[in-house]
Amino acid sequence: MYLKPFLYVLLWGWLFNSSSAQSEEIPAVDHVDLISIDTALSLSDLVNQTLEKYPDYALVAAMQQESEALHARGRSWISGAPQLQTYYKDDFAGTGTGAYEFDGSIQVPVWNWGQRDAGLQLAEQAANNTNQQGQAIKLKVAGLVREVLWSLKLEGLRYDTAKKELALAERLLATVQRRVALGDLPKSDLLLAKNRALQKRAALIQQEAAVMHTRKRYYFLTQTDKVPEQVVEVKSTITTINETHPALAAINSKIAKQKAKMEWIRAQGSGKTTIAIGGVTERGARTDSAINSMVFAVNIPFGGQAFLAPKIAIANRSYVAAKAEKAHLYRALLARLHEAEHTLGVELEQSTLAQQMQLNAQERLKMADLSFSSGEINLTDFLITQTQAYRAINNARESRIRLQRDIAFYNQAVGVMP
Repeated sequence: MYLKPFLYVLLWGWLFNSSSAQSEEIPAVDHVDLISIDTALSLSDLVNQTLEKYPDYALVAAMQQESEALHARGRSWISGAPQLQTYYKDDFAGTGTGAYEFDGSIQVPVWNWGQRDAGLQLAEQAANNTNQQGQAIKLKVAGLVREVLWSLKLEGLRYDTAKKELALAERLLATVQRRVALGDLPKSDLLLAKNRALQKRAALIQQEAAVMHTRKRYYFLTQTDKVPEQVVEVKSTITTINETHPALAAINSKIAKQKAKMEWIRAQGSGKTTIAIGGVTERGARTDSAINSMVFAVNIPFGGQAFLAPKIAIANRSYVAAKAEKAHLYRALLARLHEAEHTLGVELEQSTLAQQMQLNAQERLKMADLSFSSGEINLTDFLITQTQAYRAINNARESRIRLQRDIAFYNQAVGVMP
């Protein structure tokens, strides 16, 4: 008439050690954010799909447009837009008497010495910066995807655990009800068992909400309700932060672009050199013959350093600011790597202990069930033992997920894409 110990242990093993698919989800609250497993979707595919929808990725297209425009300017044989200039003078406008003069010319700006090379160098650095910034944004998106995916894994496991603990609490309540009816247990134990089942139901509702919130966060980030079946990663062999890290490569390309921009401004000098070619038609009187002549002019600016210096100073300030940004970024990346490495090392050690504690907890549960069934311990002591055992077993199950998560976070810290 009681829940036999060996059946209880069998039930416990099925509930907490089974790796089979979860049972059909029956929500406690009428608010469900559904997700589904896509066996054809890989982690890399998910990151790429998310990247295309990520708001910051629009900057890459704008930067590409800037790079193409700079290349077009640098490839041009002239340094600016040509100008057409005309001039007309008449002693008695609108009459057939008097002298008149008509001038016409085309002015073409040409490159100063070294200016075209500076422009092409700026275009090259802009193109490189575009590529590197795109990789940096992708790494950022990969980090966000990794974080929310492992949050889904952990919250899903906790939800599954909460359902199983509620099922066990309700089974225990049924057992206690039978034993109270037979006079084997006091009525206070029935109230205790009922309270236990209510607590587990409340915990299930809270955990269900946590799962739904995480699912919604996943959808807002990825814009999809599909999740990969496998998200396990292999720990990278990289052990330090080097210049190939996407974030560092991006800031290095930004520094190079700022330096090229400063050189471009310096190459501008005091202004643009222009070459003009045209003609002049003039006549002293309307009865005289017209005199036609050709005009060739060169306009070469000089001096003006006082006016150019502020532009160079502003560009240099941006250049120095980018170098300072790199210094801060490098320190932050080192700190993240240290944290990820330390967290992973700690979890590796704790995982072994957690597995041992899980085995001990299962043995304690078996012994506690035997003692409770035989009346050697009361319900309060049994529930205390059960709670401690639950905590140890759940921690072991979560530790396996945390270990894989920390490997993914380590890869993120050293700049490895999925």
